[in-house]
Amino acid sequence: MTSSFSRIYHRAMSIMTSKALLLAAAAAAAVVCLGSFARQNFRGEIISSSLRSSTRSDELLDTTGPLLPANSKSDNGDSSYFVFLQKFPLENTWGLLFHTEVVVCNRHAFDEDFITVLDSLAEKLSPSADEKVPFVQVPEEQWIKQSESKCVELGYGGGPCTTPCCGSPHRNENTNYALNSRQAVISNAVGEEKQLFLYGKKDGISGMDAYRAVCHGQNKRNMMAVIDGGDMLPKCVSNWSGEDYNPITNNCNTYTSTVLKCVYGLSDQKPNLGVSDMVRVTCPTEKSEDGEITQQCLIPTQTVINILRNADGVETKKEE
Repeated sequence: MTSSFSRIYHRAMSIMTSKALLLAAAAAAAVVCLGSFARQNFRGEIISSSLRSSTRSDELLDTTGPLLPANSKSDNGDSSYFVFLQKFPLENTWGLLFHTEVVVCNRHAFDEDFITVLDSLAEKLSPSADEKVPFVQVPEEQWIKQSESKCVELGYGGGPCTTPCCGSPHRNENTNYALNSRQAVISNAVGEEKQLFLYGKKDGISGMDAYRAVCHGQNKRNMMAVIDGGDMLPKCVSNWSGEDYNPITNNCNTYTSTVLKCVYGLSDQKPNLGVSDMVRVTCPTEKSEDGEITQQCLIPTQTVINILRNADGVETKKEE
């Protein structure tokens, strides 16, 4: 009797173990398939016109002009900027996955009525407000009127390129961006459903400065090396190439978190992005001009462009 019971018990355990192994294998296969499906179908592909046509060894990061110190003044003598986040649902994702971008605008890009609206909204972000919030939505009926192409669009997506920051377009259409535009840097964002959120007002850090802080390209090949006090700045969270894109761990929302938190010192909380925004970024530890240790991506004030001529040597050229 005991022997019969023992055989039945061991057989049952063997069957249960086999089923558990099969379930585990099926779950692992599902995760792999889901990851592959997400990478191929849900990742934001950079619009092809924004991609560099080549990744040659002497390719340089497009900085469109000399680097500016953080406290430099704009041409009109005012360096106060509004920092926005724009949110788009992705096509064919049933409103479950989202793409975000940071848009930075000088306050003089807008008419007085809209500036009054933004200043009023910004008061809700102030520490003196009764209930401080990390961001506030801007009414569409207000931002849709702002057609002046005087803002800078900062976005990121996947693509077949390996140059640092080639996944973050910085062309004329990105550096002269209208707030009422529904165009994103990726091709599968639903522009008609764009939402806009104000994160704060900042003095001295333009959208161009923010791009340079994020995209000083700390890669040994095809890089822009930034020298600050004789030391190279660490990369700003990622190299942000098209091939660095990962739909979960390094996506467009990781990029906007980096800009908001590590450049502007603002909140990296997002407006109901769900599984699209699961990574909390850690900003690099750097030394500011006054010698203070801080966790942020500093804006370079002196640059050196390294052109890799071959695998064994690097030629260095100072930017004028």
